[in-house]
Amino acid sequence: MKQRINYIASVLLTVFLVTACREDFLDEKPLDRFSPENLLTNKAGFEAVLTALHKSAREERTLDRPDQMGAGTDIGISGVADGRFFNNYKEILPTDQIIVHYWDWAYTDMLKNANLVIARAENPGVSWTEAEKNAIVAEAKFFRAFTYNTLVNLYGPVPLVKEEFSAPKFDFGRAPRLEILQFVREDLEFAAQWLPVVENNAAKDGRIFKAAANHLLAEVYISLGLETKESSWFDKSIEAASQVIEGKAGSYKLMTQRFGNTARPGDVFSDLFWTNQQNRASGNQETIWVVQYEDLTVGGGTGLNHDLRWWGPQFENIRSPDGKRMLVIDSLGRSQGGNRPLNYFFVDIWKDDWKDMRNSSYNIRRDWYYNDPSSTFFKKKVKIVKVNNVAYIAKEDGTATTYSVDTLRWFYPMIRKIEGEMPQGALNGRTKNDQIRMRLAETYLLRAEAYVHKGMPDKAAADINVVRARAKAKLVEAARVNLDYILDERARELIVEEPRRRTLVRLGLLYKRATQYNFKAKATMEPYHELWPIPQKAIDANREVKLTQNPGYPGA
Repeated sequence: MKQRINYIASVLLTVFLVTACREDFLDEKPLDRFSPENLLTNKAGFEAVLTALHKSAREERTLDRPDQMGAGTDIGISGVADGRFFNNYKEILPTDQIIVHYWDWAYTDMLKNANLVIARAENPGVSWTEAEKNAIVAEAKFFRAFTYNTLVNLYGPVPLVKEEFSAPKFDFGRAPRLEILQFVREDLEFAAQWLPVVENNAAKDGRIFKAAANHLLAEVYISLGLETKESSWFDKSIEAASQVIEGKAGSYKLMTQRFGNTARPGDVFSDLFWTNQQNRASGNQETIWVVQYEDLTVGGGTGLNHDLRWWGPQFENIRSPDGKRMLVIDSLGRSQGGNRPLNYFFVDIWKDDWKDMRNSSYNIRRDWYYNDPSSTFFKKKVKIVKVNNVAYIAKEDGTATTYSVDTLRWFYPMIRKIEGEMPQGALNGRTKNDQIRMRLAETYLLRAEAYVHKGMPDKAAADINVVRARAKAKLVEAARVNLDYILDERARELIVEEPRRRTLVRLGLLYKRATQYNFKAKATMEPYHELWPIPQKAIDANREVKLTQNPGYPGA
């Protein structure tokens, strides 16, 4: 054995002596076919990384907790008592799961891959046309811009990472908000120039097209106008939105007639969100960017949409007067009451026009019926009554039973755009619905917002009324239009879809409106809670330069 070891050692020494004088012996040669050096050598390789970016963009909202862009704002609270769900702002800490999730999602997934594509696209050895290269880079820059726009409206100033790193770095600093917004603007302007125009091609459902860049530019230009106090940015916002609205960035239109599965009871607004009807392949020409959950689509194929699970009430805990539980069934799923809309949404914003289509029974389920066939109350409407400020199930004559009801988690109206087919069964509580992130109705509302900032309420009212007319709602007069009215209209049109927290932060209105409409926020929220804390793990890892904490949080 000793002789064999000596033999092997002598062979290795000979190999070392033979190769020692060759410099290329020390060159690293990645053998993994998925390493950037091997993967990013042709267009197909770059497309693979873009697919990973689509998947990561989808996962922004698939953390298995309530939608934190709605909870704790003016539209929603969490039915879950746990304070980490923005029911108690004083319990939001730099170590909280959701705070860390968004940071890691941005820096370890989105920005890493976007910068990889943008940097490696400059390799002269890649065989492609200039137009093909620019289209690839444009999609990566869109995602980089989307990510930084998310970060700056959650954490405020954050590290601005513009390039691919090949070695660890421990000296990041926080770039000012204006610098980040300008960087986002530059990326989006490039994307708007080079992204393709949408086509009615089912194989391209989920991809990013020119209109998505223009839509996001309309929002970012408004942010720049508010940050710099320069009105010219609002003009740019109007122009970017007009590119989409007027068909210069592709063919889009508000859907005004029913489409898809019209045998299903509903209206055109409900059609926008039903399973398999979010994408253009279904005839839906309103949506601009749809995150995919369906199989065999870019970024799709795995994972499930959690909107139903978290936005719907935990109705399974409701008991009929004879003690039978509500049953979880396929048409409703197993929702958990994690993100309960407030009375601001269920009552206040409909007072002017209760018959608005978006408030119809096809879009908000306000009545619930006992569904256990063994109950003597089968198919009868659920009624509650309050006794000493506690809600109880009521008998048919209106008197209280002994069954109390949690109206913050178990029993409240349900927004029906979250409903859909559940391939893994109703108990799973999740759908395969593709998730709309951008659609033309919001583009109109962004342009209306820019007009308000410019002091042009008549033009703002005209855009809002295009959206209201589709909903067969009363038209608004220019004298009533202001930012608060636009935020009300965004709630009517975009609840669940809209990242409400980020909308309010970019307008500097999160604290004002949350404490006005959200009774739990009013009790615990302070002005510094407009921004999330910087994750403690990021501060600790940045050991060569102090990464400052946002005011009000531990370590600031």
